[in-house]
Formats: sequence, structure tokens, C-alpha cells
Amino acid sequence: MRKICLVDFDMSVTGGVEQVTSELLNELCKNFEVYLYEINSNGVPAYDLDPRVKYIRGVQGQVRLRGMITGTFRRFIHLVKNRNIDTVMLMGNYPALIVSFTRFFTKAKYIYCDHGGLMNQWHQKDITAIRFWSACVAHKVVVLTEKTRRDYIEKFHLKENKVECIYNWIAEEIIEAKKSYDCSSKKILTVGRLGKEKGYDLLVEVAKKILPTHQDWQWHVYGSGEMRQMLEEKIEEYRLEDQLILKGNVDHAYRYYSDYAFLVLPSYREGLPLVLLEALELGLPMVSFDIETGPNEIIEDGKNGYLIPPYDLEQMGQRMTELMEDASRRKAFSTYEGNKYKLSKNTILKQWIRLIEGLHEK
Repeated sequence: MRKICLVDFDMSVTGGVEQVTSELLNELCKNFEVYLYEINSNGVPAYDLDPRVKYIRGVQGQVRLRGMITGTFRRFIHLVKNRNIDTVMLMGNYPALIVSFTRFFTKAKYIYCDHGGLMNQWHQKDITAIRFWSACVAHKVVVLTEKTRRDYIEKFHLKENKVECIYNWIAEEIIEAKKSYDCSSKKILTVGRLGKEKGYDLLVEVAKKILPTHQDWQWHVYGSGEMRQMLEEKIEEYRLEDQLILKGNVDHAYRYYSDYAFLVLPSYREGLPLVLLEALELGLPMVSFDIETGPNEIIEDGKNGYLIPPYDLEQMGQRMTELMEDASRRKAFSTYEGNKYKLSKNTILKQWIRLIEGLHEK
């Protein structure tokens, strides 16, 4: 039986990478002996893990990068050799930076998993350097979109067969949460960490344009982060207290999707947004900027939602207004099946198993 170790930075975080890592662990452990190595352990994992997953904590309380690297190097090499691990999966840039050096001291095959879009941060030289190094060192690179796959091959001059696109699947509990679409809803939904890259400065400006003329509508925002104070100040300044509502963090936000008319993603950059995958499966119409990677592989413009030219607030407001004023269009978007097949768990899990087994074929 193959022995696989997934490496994550901090599993106590409620983020997209950690959720995907947890789901992948819980499925791979049905076919392989699976380990989770957590580099910087800060508490209990945010997502449930199958009891068959062997959970190993790394350094605790280390905040300096150098300390994490030195504290991980020998320990991880010992783990791989002692447990005869044959496949290592680096779940993101920081795990790759910290652990990829060990590849030269073990016989394991290394897979670098990039959960972002290469061109989204191309001009951030430190991040691009980490990606270049990790892609060169790893035996395989896995990315979330076909656009990012092409970018890796072209920008880093990698062989075609070294980079593979594997989507995140739609979890079973999300599929089970699906309810019939409510055409009478007059609530807009946005879900995501309140970080600068998520475009909440754009969101509040669009809200200023459309909500005052639709007094019977509300826009609910789920999440927490450093942009909350800015949003609170803008909401008060624009007198939107009764319409633009900050709901804070909730567990399993997808359970509330059926209460809403459509979902809006105002991000500056994304990998493959989980909130759009959830909305797709639950039949919730979507509106998003057509940024470098992500939304255009989920949203089919004019069929299950709208793709807006990046940061065009006027058009974003127009498209949202169209949906607010046309229940039949919202209903049509909600029933479109389109590209769901390529995001099914069975399809994607087969890709992962084929990739892992293929690494060890002689």
C-alpha cells in the first residue's frame, strides 16, 4: 500500500486550502496509508479528519521562517524515511518553501500543489521565486485551473507532462444541502475572509450604487478579517446600515445559500473559488469579476451567472440590478447544469489516484 504525506502550514485555520486538504486526506485514506504533517501547529484542525489519517504536529509557537525551516528539516526527513513514505504532497507555497529542500534527502516523489493563480502575483518576486523553485524541485505540479497550467508551462519553461490541472471537487455535504431555488428571495450573498484581496472596497461602492434604489433588498456578507472596520465605516457613511449587513463568521455557510437570490464575488484574485463551486452545485446564480483565474472556469456568462470585466463597478451594478429585477432570469440561471460533471468527486479523485500511481511507474 502506498504511503502518502500531505504537508500543510497550519490546519487550525478555516481557509480554503485547509478545507481542501482535509477533504483530500479523508478520501485518500480509503486507498492509501495517509499522513498529515502540520508545519506550525497552533491548535486543533479546523476541519474533521478521518481517524485513519495519521496526524503529526511540527514545530509549535515558531513564528520566524528560519526557525520553521530548521525545525522541520531533520524531523521531516526522519519521518519520510522511518515510515517509508513514498509520496509527499506540498499543499501551498509556504509548505513548499519550508519542506521542498528535503526532496534531495529522501526517495519519495514530491507533488507541489499551488492553490492560487501564477499570474495573479507574478510581480510579487518573492512569491514567484517560491513557485519557480517549488515547480523545478517537485516531480509534479498540480494547479487548479487550465489557465494556470498553461502559465506554468510557458513562464517557467516546464514540460507539458509535469504540470496537471486538477479541480477541487464539490463535497458531498454540499450536494446534500441543496434545496429548491427561492425566486422570492430579495437577499444578495457574499462569503469570504474580509481581506484586501477579496475586493470588499469594491463591494461597498457597488452597494452604494444599487441598494438605495432597491429598498426591499439586503446584501449579507459572511466572514471576518482586517477589512471589517473599513466596511463598517463605509456602511455608516453611505447610510446602508439596514441593507448591507456584516454577518460575521459562520460554520458551513453553504447551508444558508438557499435563503439568497444570488451570490457576488468581488475579488481581485482567486485560485478556484470554493464559494463559486458551492454556489454552482446549490443552483445559486453568480456574479463575479472575470479575473485572471478561477471564475471563468465555473461561471458560464449569461447561463448560470455573469462575468464582469475586472473592476468595472458600473457593469457590476447593472448586471446585479438585472438579476434583482428579473426573477425569471434568476430561476433560469439556477437550473443550468452546464459544467458540473467535471467538478464531481469521482472524476477528480480518479485524477488524483492516477497521478499518484503514475509517479511510481517505471
